[in-house]
Amino acid sequence: MKLWLFACLVACFVGAWMPVVHAQGAFEDCCLGYQHRIKWNVLRHARNYHQQEVSGSCNLRAVRFYFRQKVVCGNPEDMNVKRAMRILTARKRLVHWKSASDSQTERKKSNHMKSKVENPNSTSVRSATLGHPRMVMMPRKTNN
Repeated sequence: MKLWLFACLVACFVGAWMPVVHAQGAFEDCCLGYQHRIKWNVLRHARNYHQQEVSGSCNLRAVRFYFRQKVVCGNPEDMNVKRAMRILTARKRLVHWKSASDSQTERKKSNHMKSKVENPNSTSVRSATLGHPRMVMMPRKTNN
């Protein structure tokens, strides 16, 4: 009898507690403080960054730098943090630009090969001279 009463109390407690947890939403990943004295030689190894604004449970403006196995929070007013943000943004643009130009090059190559595969008898300006004998420059004979 006591076990049944205990199970009912636990069920009532869990039933009353679940809507409160559901209403709060997902847990936010926030910086609660700054890493003091972040040096440039550490920040230059960051892979990415994210600016944290004051909203919800995050009550501190910060910049989160993502490294291989850890996250470091920096003060957005710090000069080294600003410099690292500029460098990472430029690095991201460069990688995006390189990948876009590589995809265009691949597209051009595939279109070129596609035209040759569709019509193998077609000739281009470069291959038009292959049927003609090439001129060979021979040294002159001198009469002595």
